[in-house]
Amino acid sequence: MNYLLDTCVISEGVRRRPDRHVSAWQASIPQERQFLSVLTLGEIQKGISRLNDPTRSNRLKQWLDVDVRRRFAGRVLALDEETLLAWGDLEGAAEKRGRPLPVTDALLAATALVHHLTFVTRDSADFSATGVSVLDPWKVP
Repeated sequence: MNYLLDTCVISEGVRRRPDRHVSAWQASIPQERQFLSVLTLGEIQKGISRLNDPTRSNRLKQWLDVDVRRRFAGRVLALDEETLLAWGDLEGAAEKRGRPLPVTDALLAATALVHHLTFVTRDSADFSATGVSVLDPWKVP
């Protein structure tokens, strides 16, 4: 099984006190089975750009450039035609139900569906209606 990691999962590793369940889960999965979306890189960069503390900003930029981008080289998934068509289906169905999805969440769900990945996130309820397989590592025993 292969996994698409949400921003909250990959960012857990740089928290002051990372959740031990998330750390243990991620360490138990071979690197080659873990994937990121280009959206996750963008979300991380956005968070770094919003920081007022230059020391923290530089540390996180180093983490993004040296650790994350190198560790996931060749496993960062772009948004392609198939993913965007799947996104359109997900968003259309959600709007028809009267419960539109946040654009980024729907794009991540579409990426997981198209690439047959389990989406790893803490926000599993947000993805329940998408049909994507979801795993919450905060709840893994």
